[in-house]
Amino acid sequence: MSLDQQEAGKTTQNFWLGVSNGVFMKGAGAFFHPTLVLAPFLATLGAPATVVGLMPAMLFAGWFLPQLFVASRIGHQPRKILWYRYMTVIRVFTYALMVAVVFAFPDSPVLLVVTVVLGIGIVSLANGITGIPFADIVAKVVPHYRLGTFWVLRNAVGGALGFGSGFLLTYLLGGDIAFPQNFAIVFVIGTVLSAAAYLSFSLVKEPLGLASQKQPFRSVISRIPGLLRNNPNFFHYLRFRFLARLAIAADPFFAIYALKYLDAPPSSLGLFVIVATSSAIVANLMFRAPANQGKNVLVFQIAIAFLIAAPIAALIAPSWQSFLLVFLFSAVGQAGLNIASWNLLYVVSPAEERSLYIGTANSLLSLPALAPILAGVIIDLLGFGPVFVVAGVLGAAALVFALRSRELVILDKKALGKS
Repeated sequence: MSLDQQEAGKTTQNFWLGVSNGVFMKGAGAFFHPTLVLAPFLATLGAPATVVGLMPAMLFAGWFLPQLFVASRIGHQPRKILWYRYMTVIRVFTYALMVAVVFAFPDSPVLLVVTVVLGIGIVSLANGITGIPFADIVAKVVPHYRLGTFWVLRNAVGGALGFGSGFLLTYLLGGDIAFPQNFAIVFVIGTVLSAAAYLSFSLVKEPLGLASQKQPFRSVISRIPGLLRNNPNFFHYLRFRFLARLAIAADPFFAIYALKYLDAPPSSLGLFVIVATSSAIVANLMFRAPANQGKNVLVFQIAIAFLIAAPIAALIAPSWQSFLLVFLFSAVGQAGLNIASWNLLYVVSPAEERSLYIGTANSLLSLPALAPILAGVIIDLLGFGPVFVVAGVLGAAALVFALRSRELVILDKKALGKS
């Protein structure tokens, strides 16, 4: 076998390991879903809305927040896969310990709330540490013209796994297994799928990247104003993505609202997962072609429109059955958002400073990821309505800025020729 054939085989293997990682993560996500599983679990244990809002906030902020620090520590390293492998061990151990506590202490609601919150917090921080390695490795092993296919395969095939998971959730949560053991079984399945996901990506053979000079954390922080000032496309990208993240602050409370005010049965959570995952599958297939063709700004715009529709539908839904539209709109919007956000971030990030740009973007985006906590406070004080209204308004603002992205459209097209 020639050297070129060996390299081609390695590239193909890396591509499919990355896809497998996403497939298993999507499957695991159905069993650790922050809004459809974790939020109702905590609410049933008696946790206030503020704590419920803390759960998705930790999942997102924990992922975003550490990345600027991580960029300063490992951004200069030509290979970063070892960091991903270290965090794999921590994440699997934490999930296993959390599940053991839920099984062992079913009659201790305070202990269960604290354990799940701390466990998800640790996993989220570990996820954040892997963010830079993951993003940098993907940029190395997947050419720009295949990024759309890469994300769609991860999301669509993983969505199919999540679709089947929805039926299993319906059985487990609507059957005869007592609470919280039913949720403990759900968490066991999620842990196994998560371990498979982490192992898949840990096996990627990372090529050497561009080595750069190591920068102290203080120096990295001091460079942020210059990045925003000297790269207007990066600033513009952050602005509408920041607003888009704020617009999904209401998501953790959709299922709770349906259970509390529309008399949705507990088994409906499985149906909500089925609708969300099947909608995400269709959306990913729909967004694949434009993403591959350098039309990621258009994908982003369509995604935001769906995210605006979700809280509006929540406000006017007359029954829990009609509330299914809320999860459809939200799933489609977030599917498009996930594809376009990564692809556009690669477009505005110079290859030699990719880690710095990714770390800066994701650390800044940890701020809107905390919005569900504030949303929980507002719900405790004023109810669900104001939160749904604000979410729609913020989504509209994100759409306005996303529509003013002519330069990003040009850069996205140009990136196709560099692959």
